[in-house]
Amino acid sequence: MSPIAIAILVFVAIVFAVTAIAMGVRDWHTRGGKAVPAPRAQLRRIPPPSAVGRPTTPIGFFDRWFLGLLQDSGLRWNPMAAALFLVVWSALCGVALWVWDERLLPATAAAMAGALVLLAYLMVRRARRLLQLQEQLPGALEALARSMHAGRTLDAAIALLGDHTREPLAKEFRWCGKQLQMGLALPVVMQRLFERVRLYDLRIFATTLIVHRQAGGNVVIVLERLARVIRDRLNYRRQLRATTAAGRMSAGLVAMVAPGVFLYFFFFRPEYMATMLQAPFGRSMLAAAVVLEVVGLVWTYRLLRPAY
Repeated sequence: MSPIAIAILVFVAIVFAVTAIAMGVRDWHTRGGKAVPAPRAQLRRIPPPSAVGRPTTPIGFFDRWFLGLLQDSGLRWNPMAAALFLVVWSALCGVALWVWDERLLPATAAAMAGALVLLAYLMVRRARRLLQLQEQLPGALEALARSMHAGRTLDAAIALLGDHTREPLAKEFRWCGKQLQMGLALPVVMQRLFERVRLYDLRIFATTLIVHRQAGGNVVIVLERLARVIRDRLNYRRQLRATTAAGRMSAGLVAMVAPGVFLYFFFFRPEYMATMLQAPFGRSMLAAAVVLEVVGLVWTYRLLRPAY
């Protein structure tokens, strides 16, 4: 690669990185209220989910999935800054390998791998946050039931949970309390809560409160029973993970062997890979290996995951 091309690529990467950092700093100041004053809260009509519409293009589906991933992971990132950071990170990975190896195909593979690594980090962070929310939910439901049993209203009990519950669940209940104080109906707030945190147990909780507000009944007993059911499911899930730990570890090691060997020969023994990739039979065998690897991983995941 010529020095001029390297200088241009480095300049473009620096521009993208500075832009992403500037957008992230601006978003942090805006949300934190330290440099830019926070906007005043305003009531607005929230459209129903049916009026929002569903995406019809692959880009629309990816945008919706990426926004949900950022929201579920608990990161207070601006979506545009996060997408720009993803592009810059993948470009830097590709450019770094291109400067070192000066081959387009490995550089493209490195750029894609860099983007997948960042997305995998966000997915792992989302899974950990949702698991933490699920583990905190039974105690929060019991506290809500005790608060209502002591004589507080449902709205006041929800607002109280936002101040006496551990994070990250406290943040969601504080949001519910603020929405209720602004005058929104409880069914709307609960529906938006499930849209913010797509957790099955939280959906049952939201449905319980919606039914109670519309039909009445002894919601304290229902909340106590729901807390016991969720706690029993969590215990079952822990036992299942402990039982299948050896199988999951073995599946992970087997899944890492084939890509590791392929990457070793691709980067350190390129003449062997060139011989295989030039032959039609070699390309067919490589495609079949990739398909079988993906099918095996999906099958193992479906066998080892919980039934709910």
